[in-house]
Amino acid sequence: METQSVPATSPNLAPVGQPLEERVTELNQALELNPDDATARQALYETMQQMLRKDAFLAYQGETSALYTVRTLGEFQFIHPKDRALFEPFPLEKFSPGRAATKWLGWSIAGLIPAGLGTLFCAPLAMLAAVKLMRQPGSAIARRRAWVVLIGAMLLWLVALVFFLILILHVV
Repeated sequence: METQSVPATSPNLAPVGQPLEERVTELNQALELNPDDATARQALYETMQQMLRKDAFLAYQGETSALYTVRTLGEFQFIHPKDRALFEPFPLEKFSPGRAATKWLGWSIAGLIPAGLGTLFCAPLAMLAAVKLMRQPGSAIARRRAWVVLIGAMLLWLVALVFFLILILHVV
């Protein structure tokens, strides 16, 4: 079995009797000074492995975009860098005005089923979203889509009004 020699400047070189907590503290300080230091990061991972073999309890206290704050069972708190990119939430949180207008138009079509009552509520919301889309600077396709949604919502609202009047005549 062959042994590897470690350079004297490597953070892997630690005094034999040095406690793991002190080693983690030194490595944390080195990473605070230079977060891109690959050798300090690797040494922290190796020290973390030794700590986990000794006591397999870690409690995550908090996080930022660059690091985690971690605590051991013995109440020793330290930071640990993240090595992954932040994820982008899917689906996107905000809908575009064009997407909102077509969504409300879809609900208006579905609202025709119960005697047009849902359409009487959803079609005006589709019209408002289409008008909002027309007021924004955009492409010709977006304007055309807004006009289609606006005219479609108006027609659906008129059909729903007729259905609602027929419903009223049957009830009375």
